[in-house]
Amino acid sequence: MLQITFLFGALLLLFGIIFSGTLRARLKVFLSKNFFSYRYDYREEWLRFTRTLSEGEPGVRLRESSIQAIAELVESPAGALWMSNDPGTFEQVAHWNMSSAQGTEPSDSTLCQFLEMRKSVIDLDECAAQPEFYDNLTVPAWLSAIPGAWLVVPLILHERLLGFVVLARSKGKVNLDWEVNDLLKTAGGQAASYLASSRPRRPCWWRASSSLSTACPRLSCMT
Repeated sequence: MLQITFLFGALLLLFGIIFSGTLRARLKVFLSKNFFSYRYDYREEWLRFTRTLSEGEPGVRLRESSIQAIAELVESPAGALWMSNDPGTFEQVAHWNMSSAQGTEPSDSTLCQFLEMRKSVIDLDECAAQPEFYDNLTVPAWLSAIPGAWLVVPLILHERLLGFVVLARSKGKVNLDWEVNDLLKTAGGQAASYLASSRPRRPCWWRASSSLSTACPRLSCMT
């Protein structure tokens, strides 16, 4: 009886893998991570990444260097960076060989929510062909209009979305498998910490006046 139950369960799992694209993809990732050799020399890639990143001066140059450092990991010739400058909005703040990249994105859009919650790179071609892999997110029109747009890399800092980088299609034959995804996510997190540390801090007097203005209505209500 136990053998029959086990066999029945194995058959159900097999049918699930055959007919479910998501399960097949997860099985492929599991097998690749545990039974196949790595494509990248991570020490060499990381040294090159941090070297490119450290070449940027605070400000616009650091933003461009961040784009370039991430792009070179996948042989991408161009990219652009969006960051949350205004409350509730991500806007383009720098580009590297991608002057055509324009547009703003609300922080509560399906794109930003996916990047923050899943913390995963988006392959725009795969998203269009198999939207169920990306929670059926809506790709904004401005992003679809960028010639050669290929990947969207989240910049996560302390579990929050600080920004994202849009990369142009790779010059080499690079596919977004689990290894490339993990490499880009790690690089995005490192770039996010660099970019956050370079942001100018608001002066103490501004924070004090802001706190006072917030408190004033409460004080007037008490009088």
